[in-house]
Amino acid sequence: MKLADSSAVYARHSTSLSTVNRQLAFAGIAVIWIFVIKKDGQITIDDELLFPLGCFVLGLTFDLLQYMYASAIWGYFNRQKELDSNITIESDFTAPRIINWPTITFFWLKSCSVITGYICILIKMLYNN
Repeated sequence: MKLADSSAVYARHSTSLSTVNRQLAFAGIAVIWIFVIKKDGQITIDDELLFPLGCFVLGLTFDLLQYMYASAIWGYFNRQKELDSNITIESDFTAPRIINWPTITFFWLKSCSVITGYICILIKMLYNN
């Protein structure tokens, strides 16, 4: 296996995870919405569902931040390389490893947020009648 092959596998799986994670966050919000109580024109959400709702919203926020940061930093990095007079379209160069750390952090935070939200809903379903 070549490094390019393992990178392609990683990219495929992380892209799939991001898509599934986003869908699960929206589905989690929809599940909570099912339990919304409407009384006298007021919408009320069970206090025990506010935390998982926050987890789903936070997961979507981390998703947005992941792609915003990655777009911004790679756009900036690319522009800096375009302005470098020693770099041509065919030049080979490396990027600093730290450039991806925030993206990876947001990636895992969004997944952990959504998982936490579902664990909270599961606990509520199992232990509250």
